[in-house]
Amino acid sequence: MPLKSFSRTASRRSEPALRPVFPGILLAFLAVLAAAPAAAQSLDLDLNVRAEGISANVSFRWNREADLVNSLRDGMEARIIFTFRVYQRNQGFLPFLRDRLLAQTSVARSAFWDFLDQKFVVESDDGSRSAYTSPRDLLAGFFSLTDFPVFRLPPRPGELRYVTARARLEPIRLMPPLTIVTLAGAAASYTTPWERRDAQ
Repeated sequence: MPLKSFSRTASRRSEPALRPVFPGILLAFLAVLAAAPAAAQSLDLDLNVRAEGISANVSFRWNREADLVNSLRDGMEARIIFTFRVYQRNQGFLPFLRDRLLAQTSVARSAFWDFLDQKFVVESDDGSRSAYTSPRDLLAGFFSLTDFPVFRLPPRPGELRYVTARARLEPIRLMPPLTIVTLAGAAASYTTPWERRDAQ
């Protein structure tokens, strides 16, 4: 597997002419975000419930996908974080007892344009990588998870479970040494409401 730091650094340094215009691109992109109506985002969630546990299929929907693709081509980086929570429903007669949180897990992905290979790259926090040549395939790979395990224990007799999920997108993260990265990430983040599905 290629070294993560070397590959990303090499791909960004392969276009030295772009580095001086990064701040201008970033500010222009932020201005567009500020002037436009709030981006609509949502999360589709489906569960696969098996004897050995629960897995989820999720897909993030955003109405500004073209802007995201263009920003990646301009040298920016995007990041998305999917978060899942598994609960055991309270079935007692005491209403003040809350549902029990059984597990919480998150998975993060980053997307960027590799100038050397002329491909989009999606990199997960576990180090795995996928490359895409078309924007359509990039968005499908970046915005969705298939059969992702969220809980690995079988249910006990009579136990009722449900899963909630949400996604947080940061479409204009930049790599250091640009110190504006923190401001940029805070100014352009989108978080979906929690989606809930029963795991029966």
